[in-house]
Amino acid sequence: MSIDRVNISNQGIDRSQATPQTESTQSSGKDRKVSGGSDSAAFSSKAAEMNKLASKIDQSRTDRLNKVRGELEAGTYNVSAKDLANKLIDSNRK
Repeated sequence: MSIDRVNISNQGIDRSQATPQTESTQSSGKDRKVSGGSDSAAFSSKAAEMNKLASKIDQSRTDRLNKVRGELEAGTYNVSAKDLANKLIDSNRK
């Protein structure tokens, strides 16, 4: 369905505006021949480097979370009141 400023038409209903379909456009696509090749992907050295860095970041986060989890469980985790206040102020400015 298309709408413009002058005419409102629904080509599904108004067949007089539709272009005649040829036999090739009317087929459902079931008869198409598809080659039996294989898919492959190649990554640049930059992509490999970015993947390596992303893995390091993930590992760093995991290490940090495990450290904090251990401190919380042991009751030794301390939060700086000044850092907390600054984060609260910064989050309210946004």
